[in-house]
Amino acid sequence: MPDTGVAEVITEKVYKTFTVGIDETLDRTIDELKEKFGKTSRADVFRMGIALLKVAAEARERDLKLTISDQNDVVRKEIVLP
Repeated sequence: MPDTGVAEVITEKVYKTFTVGIDETLDRTIDELKEKFGKTSRADVFRMGIALLKVAAEARERDLKLTISDQNDVVRKEIVLP
């Protein structure tokens, strides 16, 4: 790319880390989900879970329900979070 004389600002995400203890069952589940969703890291699985939980929290705030529906939009399961 030619130099246009305009400086580019590249922002890098700063990640924080934390440690959590998990049992063997959860350990296997995280690895299974990683494979099922084609993710490259366990952190990706964690981020997906947090994103889904955020959607559920926002729905709750709006008095909406989180459900699983079939292809005909028939609700098969309501997901109730404590």
